[in-house]
Amino acid sequence: MTLMKCKVGMNSELLGDFFGVQLSVVSQVLNTWLKFLAYELKPLIHWPDKEITKETLPHVYTSIAPNLRCIIDCTKIFIERPRDMELQAQTWSDYKKKNNTLKFLVAMAPNGSISYIFEAYGGRASDRFIVMDSGFLNLIDPTDEVMADRGFPIQSDLVMRQANLIIPPPGQGSEQMTKENVLKTKAVANVRIHVERAIGRIKCFQILTNTLPITLVPLANEIFTICSAVSNLQPPLVK
Repeated sequence: MTLMKCKVGMNSELLGDFFGVQLSVVSQVLNTWLKFLAYELKPLIHWPDKEITKETLPHVYTSIAPNLRCIIDCTKIFIERPRDMELQAQTWSDYKKKNNTLKFLVAMAPNGSISYIFEAYGGRASDRFIVMDSGFLNLIDPTDEVMADRGFPIQSDLVMRQANLIIPPPGQGSEQMTKENVLKTKAVANVRIHVERAIGRIKCFQILTNTLPITLVPLANEIFTICSAVSNLQPPLVK
């Protein structure tokens, strides 16, 4: 029942009809098993050893990021509008026609597996704030390279850890980009797309693409953990 809820996003009333149980039983099962599965499956999401990551680095990264530790991105899920005005403000987002959302930080190992997720933030939180507040940088070692898009202005924070941020070169306004910057932008985009593919695997669970009922918002972290962990059971995205 719980995995069906996650995979196909079936509402609780239909789940009750499908399994021949009352709505209250569905709620009890989901509340119990979402927590249990998240706890049991979380070890599937692990931060790989630095040396192992380097030794097994797929060749697609070697020319642009030979010390790549991870690619990071944030993703949002829609939620029902909370009644609490403060929660409405915290989760309000202009993302896709203005909605209430939760936002998750995701790190992908070079092979395409999800190596790190953190608990949900309100949709208004900036990418940089989430990176700094989550403690993600504590995982970064000297000489590591972290790849992201321009929405993560964390270069100085990584430099303090003797690490490096790889992002597309900044635009030059009305001036034409240099050939070198054009090539670097294309190279970064070609490999950064893998984190979007990894998040796409997570979003194959329709509970994350539907609007999350307000009754399940307190379990959003558990839901995202389950979907991320199960996605890691698939073959590597990048070889």
